Amino acid sequence: MDTQLLYPVGIQDFPRIREREMVYIDKTALVYRLANEGECYFLSRPRRFGKSLLISTLEAYFQGRKELFHGLAIERLEKDWTEHPVLRLDMSRDKYATTANLLSMLDGMLSFYECQYDITPPNGSSPGTRLNRLIETAHKQTGKPVVVLVDEYDAPMLDSQGNPALQAEIRNIVRGFYSPLKAQAARLRFVFLTGITKFSQLSIFSELNNLRNISMLPQYEALCGITAEEMVTQMRPGIECLAEHHGCTFDEMVERLKMNYDGYHFGRRLVDVYNPFSLVNVLQDSELGQYWFASGTPTWLLELLGGKDIELDELEHIEAPASRFDQPTEQVDDPIPVLYQSGYLTIKDYDPDSELYTLGIPNREVRIGLGDSLVKYVKARPGSNDYLRKVYFQLRRGTATLADFMAKLKDFYSAIPYDVANDNERHYQAILYAVLASFGTDVRVEERTAAGRADLVLLMPQEIYVMELKYGHTVQEAMEQLRARDYAAKWRHDGSPVRLLAINISKETRTVDDWACKPGIYIHGGTKVVK
Repeated sequence: MDTQLLYPVGIQDFPRIREREMVYIDKTALVYRLANEGECYFLSRPRRFGKSLLISTLEAYFQGRKELFHGLAIERLEKDWTEHPVLRLDMSRDKYATTANLLSMLDGMLSFYECQYDITPPNGSSPGTRLNRLIETAHKQTGKPVVVLVDEYDAPMLDSQGNPALQAEIRNIVRGFYSPLKAQAARLRFVFLTGITKFSQLSIFSELNNLRNISMLPQYEALCGITAEEMVTQMRPGIECLAEHHGCTFDEMVERLKMNYDGYHFGRRLVDVYNPFSLVNVLQDSELGQYWFASGTPTWLLELLGGKDIELDELEHIEAPASRFDQPTEQVDDPIPVLYQSGYLTIKDYDPDSELYTLGIPNREVRIGLGDSLVKYVKARPGSNDYLRKVYFQLRRGTATLADFMAKLKDFYSAIPYDVANDNERHYQAILYAVLASFGTDVRVEERTAAGRADLVLLMPQEIYVMELKYGHTVQEAMEQLRARDYAAKWRHDGSPVRLLAINISKETRTVDDWACKPGIYIHGGTKVVK
């Protein structure tokens, strides 16, 4: 890698990035538009998507630090560079196991700014009362309206997601803390809140009636993250170095990056957005790893999926109006809003006639991570999936047989505790999908064909497996369905051999009791054709 390229891995501080001449994707034209077409905003984006860097950029802009923006788009747009008092409140700076944690964190943030404006709060003052006085004092001392930037406003509620009683207490404290943002509207120049999810009971979205939710507005789809165009232009030198390191062309590397980290869309324009955290780490490390998923998936999210009986394969194609996935999440009757707002699902398509969005898993990185996490969640015997993974890649290389893989699959199903296994075919289909997805394979679920839907289709480099799973039936029935409906027809033009794989799961043993694999045979002009 070119050592002259410095990537801001884990750095969300705009001044530090600019002063050290690190790679920075220029979002300042959108920052200027944001700052000058409105005054009070909310933006939802997944974790590690650049929200903190956006907050830091807004802070520097409103502080009038013109020198930091030299050579950026905003330098041509802004003429005045007016300095405003800025209160930046980062709610993600602590973990909130108790209300005392929250109160201590708020006290620390408020004390920092109270020292700046020579304020001594009365004993026992609530955080909301102190913030109210801070705004009044900053406005009076500077003669300028105040800017309030709140980063990860929902962090305290997310930390207490698994404890409803604690979350209720925390929500009441936070509601009171944010209340001055409406009461002091006349003294405020700009208010900007970021977060992952929407919590309606905070009353932010009802009390702050001028708070504009820009999370899905077309003009701000690219406000966070890195677009495909930005990547191939502003990050081209780094990608060229990465391609050279991996022995491929620039275009081939772009395709690899797209498959692994692209796929996010935050509005109906479907602007392609790459995960910035993963992309920067890839260019820094020269390795295409699972960076975003590895940085932390909350246990409560996996428990939510398990508790709602949502299988991984069900997340690949969900049609829904925006009201289903862009809604408050403090009462989780439907996991889809949490999964979308957290970044595990994204918009894949939009139909303007029906106003329905199609949601799905964004990319290979998330699919591998979710698959691996959900496989672990079914509590199979430790290591059983590792053996299956090893044999799968041996099968790909031709050093193991399909029989070897099926034997390990049988062992894997046998390792799932009886109280986790469900008494239906879909459960076993979904587990096999999660297992294959965790290997990074190109596996399709409920793949549509002219005659119906194939349970699973596994596209390997040298061959394609079209699968049908049965539960408590026979492998002959599964094979007959594959042949009668000719699920394989869709794949015969690909040039790779097509195999029909029939699997039956025993009701008694809850594992594979029989399987069969045949060539994808079909009738053409009265002649059998094998491929």
